[in-house]
Amino acid sequence: MHTRSLVVLALVVLFTEAQGLWDAKREEKCINYYQTGKNFDLNQLNDHQWHAVYFWPPIQRQRETCGLYNFRSMSDDEVDNATENCEDVIDESETAIQATYRNSTGKLVNVMYFGDQEVKTMMRSCDKVYKYLFVRINDDYVTGINCSKGGRGILLAKYLPTYKEVQGVVEGIWFMRGREGGPDCPLR
Repeated sequence: MHTRSLVVLALVVLFTEAQGLWDAKREEKCINYYQTGKNFDLNQLNDHQWHAVYFWPPIQRQRETCGLYNFRSMSDDEVDNATENCEDVIDESETAIQATYRNSTGKLVNVMYFGDQEVKTMMRSCDKVYKYLFVRINDDYVTGINCSKGGRGILLAKYLPTYKEVQGVVEGIWFMRGREGGPDCPLR
């Protein structure tokens, strides 16, 4: 009986390690696919309210109105306070912005984005840190891609567009072609 328990424990440890390696390779593959070679300056999002108008894959829960993301720069003190219990999670000398929004259940959420290179760090908390890319589509649209979550994507718009406008923009995003997506809110 004791030997069987050891074998099961060894298999669990082996599976857990293999899963971690698989996730890291998947994350790296996602980054390599979506990288454009152009650094996105986080300050382009700063002091703007952006509408979340499209998601890849589509969100199952439909909202009555599109989500609003409020972005703002973070002071050095705010960065220090937010990361004081996180050892070596982010480089505190890099550009930092905070996004505040209400999720689909109405809960207020704060996330932070850090980085001066193309691949950013998105942090919800010390144990929820993700590799993230922003790609500027045009002056009014930005796509965010969470490579730590399998390439989940979001299309942000500076203003609330029509459904037809969003469809036109989505069709022009070559790197998202073939992926199932959709708005999670009614567009005019």
